[in-house]
Amino acid sequence: MADIEMSQFLEQWLEDVKSISVDLTPKDQAEITKAGAKVMAERLTDVTNAKHRSHHNDKTYGHAADHISYMAKDVDGETNGSSTVGWDNHYHAMNMMRLNDGYRGHPGDHFVTNLQQDKATSEAVLRAESEKYQELINDKKGDDD
Repeated sequence: MADIEMSQFLEQWLEDVKSISVDLTPKDQAEITKAGAKVMAERLTDVTNAKHRSHHNDKTYGHAADHISYMAKDVDGETNGSSTVGWDNHYHAMNMMRLNDGYRGHPGDHFVTNLQQDKATSEAVLRAESEKYQELINDKKGDDD
């Protein structure tokens, strides 16, 4: 290894860190959050099935647990680094909101809120995002190590 001054080494290291972590585009950020959104959608599907699966055969809308989706965009459809998880039609979204929050005479069971605040779910989402982040860093960094 060539002799290099500590200050030069640290400056180069800082430049590498900045180029890898700070210069993520909104598209890269959206890829990271999409990995977490996928995990959240899977868990939301599981909890919706467990708590609110009915035997009613609705030929028009189907069951809410079968219509949970995620996208690497915000609620307005813009790619800004965020991702969104939810029901893909208004009918299910409104029904699930009523079940979660409650309405007159029917207390809510807060299944969505509890899932969002669940530590295991948060850790799983962060783990998926971290893995995707590491993958993007390795792709940007290349195989020069």
